[in-house]
Amino acid sequence: MRVVTDGNCHYVLQRIVDDDCHVRTLPSGETTTMPTASLSPADTDAALGTVDDNLVDDVGSNAAAGLLLELVVDGPTSARGLLDRFDVCESDLHGTVAELRAAGLIEPTTVYGERGYRAIIDGSQRLESL
Repeated sequence: MRVVTDGNCHYVLQRIVDDDCHVRTLPSGETTTMPTASLSPADTDAALGTVDDNLVDDVGSNAAAGLLLELVVDGPTSARGLLDRFDVCESDLHGTVAELRAAGLIEPTTVYGERGYRAIIDGSQRLESL
């Protein structure tokens, strides 16, 4: 649940499996697999700029940026779905959720009858314009 780059594009890192990473491409939202060696930690401010330049001051960590971008691109997601998607423990996920809720960027919702979260900001139009 971090933001990474290959030097040309930003990605939300979902999971590392052996020498490959499962990532979600920003701003398109497509998921793909890339070699771990081709990725490095991204500048969080630049990645957030793909959604809204004003978010730079509101998001304090790379993990929070990754989760926020995932929710903006993929839409509301259950907590169980997020735990399945990312290599994080429940405690880390809830800490990151608390950070984003305190900043007023996400809110709880129900997804397919389960507890989940959705982004309050509407980045879909901004992402499509890039």
